[in-house]
Amino acid sequence: MDKAEQTFSRFLDDNQEMAYPDFDKMWERIEPSLPSERTALKAVDLSLPRKKRYRKVVILAAFAAILVATPVFAAFTYNWESLFPHRSGIQAVLQQGLGQIIDQSVTHEGIKLTVNKAIVDDNRTVILYSLSAQKGSVKDMYFTEVTMKDSQGKAIEGNRFQRWDEATQSMNGYFETEWTPKQSEDDVQFTAQKLHSFTTVERELDFNPMSGQTGSFAIHQDGIDNLTLRPFEQGEKTLLKSAITFNDPEAKMLAYPNIAVYKDGVLLKSDGHDVFGTPGEHGEYTGQQAFKTEELKSSGISYKLSYTKETRRVDEAWTYQLHLDKKQMLSGTVKQNLNIRMEDLGIAMVLKEMIITPTQIRVKASHEKYIRFPYLNYELDIAGTILHGGFSAGQGEPDETTFRFERPIGLQIKEDTSIKLVAKYQVEEHKDAKDPIRLRNISEKKQTITTQVGGYPVVWTYYRQDHNLFVQSESADPSFGGVNQTYMGKGEQRLIGKPITANFSGDGNNQAIDMYANYEKNEAELNIFWYYTEKPEQSLKVELIPAN
Repeated sequence: MDKAEQTFSRFLDDNQEMAYPDFDKMWERIEPSLPSERTALKAVDLSLPRKKRYRKVVILAAFAAILVATPVFAAFTYNWESLFPHRSGIQAVLQQGLGQIIDQSVTHEGIKLTVNKAIVDDNRTVILYSLSAQKGSVKDMYFTEVTMKDSQGKAIEGNRFQRWDEATQSMNGYFETEWTPKQSEDDVQFTAQKLHSFTTVERELDFNPMSGQTGSFAIHQDGIDNLTLRPFEQGEKTLLKSAITFNDPEAKMLAYPNIAVYKDGVLLKSDGHDVFGTPGEHGEYTGQQAFKTEELKSSGISYKLSYTKETRRVDEAWTYQLHLDKKQMLSGTVKQNLNIRMEDLGIAMVLKEMIITPTQIRVKASHEKYIRFPYLNYELDIAGTILHGGFSAGQGEPDETTFRFERPIGLQIKEDTSIKLVAKYQVEEHKDAKDPIRLRNISEKKQTITTQVGGYPVVWTYYRQDHNLFVQSESADPSFGGVNQTYMGKGEQRLIGKPITANFSGDGNNQAIDMYANYEKNEAELNIFWYYTEKPEQSLKVELIPAN
């Protein structure tokens, strides 16, 4: 994968709303225990005697069969599995030759887009497509807009990804959505448009983050106007906060800028969660990247602004009318009503339904609007096989949460298979911090004070830079999850600190930085909205299907 492909693939799905777990870590844990990629899904063991069972919930008769399906279509020649390294459920279906063959093609300006196959079940819909050229290559070409509409013309939200396949000389991709036909069949319109070819451009930056000074750069090329780069040293890590203004709205959509850090000409990997695209106070494109402080202090370090630049465009729309059919997947599908209450720290949710398909296991929950159950990580324990999953709020439904678990290749689920939902890593929100934090003698010199927040020692570092007041909070106690945000004053006079850092629970970093713009006073009195505490060892388990 070249630089342009790396850059573009990295940002291709930034606007998606579907939340998935850390699949890299997930796959490392799951892969050693899985059968080989050539292992077929096993047949149902019908020799087992039926036992008398007691249930808190009614088990559907369909559980008597293993939830797998029989191959219907021949395997395709495209290497689709390389698109889904962390979607074991999709891999299983592809290896079995399952999926609805579409095989519809449209050609514009010598570029052919083929919708090859659809995988449709009661948990999701995946459309597989391939892009090829009659002459030349489409290696660096990407659709920046891939959409689908239902039979009523309503837009269907989803995410997309594509990757170059050297063997077939085609750009293979997929569109994935939670939407699925309400009945067994439905018509949709699938459209791919805004086809662009990109190359990576880099611009040298004269920047030294160890000076602590903000860097300002007049770029004035390819639609990019100015870059502001601000460093924040946070012990072992240094945060680089970038803000970019554009004079071309289209370039703002396609440039995907980031700061490339090199050591002796070799690109350094960032050390933490990178965040890009958050709008700044004045509409800037902002980015947050963290690097090891020790590396940035070493010799041979250089900095560049890296972004993508359009080199070719095909202003056409490849549109298809598709008739999707999920009947072949229904034989391996079970919908189970649960109505099981799960509660901790005074926060409750009700697990309403579990849907098991050949590709995925999904558990739907309901709760009060806008609340989040106080755990970060979720697993399904299926008779000792652990599936690591993710969760997301329901689209347009603030009182719903959905938990998703990829189905490993070869996993058998029988009528008497026990299933448990396990919540791990407790995070609690507290709003009892009432004592103000008083900052004295504010200047450009960094100063620190230590206060108690909920019984935890919190160090506050504050200083003025470029007429702005910066306040950083952190605690040496790993159980302290961090301060979410600070403010000054009350009522109409209240000033709310602007978060500079994008913070993530469970990443081992409880540092947070707020900025008060154009703050010239020598003193300040801060208050805390709320703070978090974390208990990684805490877990909660509930039986969805009890063992016999």
